[in-house]
Amino acid sequence: MLAAAVTEHLFWITSRAAGTAALLLSSLAVCVGLLFGGKLVKGRPDLRHLHEALSLATIVALVVHAVSLLGDGFLHPSFADITIPFVSGYMRLWTTVGIVAGWAMIALGLSYYVRDRIGQQRWKKLHRFTALAWLAGLAHSFGEGTDAGATWFIVATAIVVVPAFVLLIVRHLGPSSPQPARQTRPARPAARTRPTAQTHPAAQTHPAAQTHPAAQTRPAAHTQLAAQAAPAEQTHPAAHGRAIRQTPPARHEIARHDSARQEIAR
Repeated sequence: MLAAAVTEHLFWITSRAAGTAALLLSSLAVCVGLLFGGKLVKGRPDLRHLHEALSLATIVALVVHAVSLLGDGFLHPSFADITIPFVSGYMRLWTTVGIVAGWAMIALGLSYYVRDRIGQQRWKKLHRFTALAWLAGLAHSFGEGTDAGATWFIVATAIVVVPAFVLLIVRHLGPSSPQPARQTRPARPAARTRPTAQTHPAAQTHPAAQTHPAAQTRPAAHTQLAAQAAPAEQTHPAAHGRAIRQTPPARHEIARHDSARQEIAR
């Protein structure tokens, strides 16, 4: 009789047990992650291997929790009912919350192995959403779980959930650790402004082409040499004698010679 009852509800019992295990394991994984990921524990012990093992165990429990429902003779869910949100007609809201939380926990847990490809800083920001997925799974357990009202379930859940809640609140709402003050560099002297084209010293002191000393003295030297050379040509004795010898006799002298010759002829 008991064997027949267990055999008939085997898949249902398996799903309930796997769901409870997934909730407890995920709560422990959140606690361990907050302990070694934050600054709540001095020395920050290396708990990565424990955190990784708890995360992988949570993923296995989630898969068993969902897949075992396919063999339940009461619900007869399809594969889409347990994998796609808003498809199942059985307690649609809480089932959808559980499906979304399950996919998020699996994706975020496996993202640890591809953190080098997506970048450490990006992966850390993405991994913070694990807390939201865990809270969604907790809501699914108390909203749809068959054992949600049982004392043993409440006590077992409180043992791991309450510490995780406290660590999560302290992590996000607690006082942040003071950062060392940065050393202030001395202020740089004000940059000297270059003089404009109108007030540039070189532009003011540079002699213009019209007032260049060489340009002013060259015409004076030329005129002085010309003035010295001109009197030399006018007052040179040889040139003066040649000018006298070359000058033709005046007309009155020619007339006087002609008149003298006429008197002699008479």
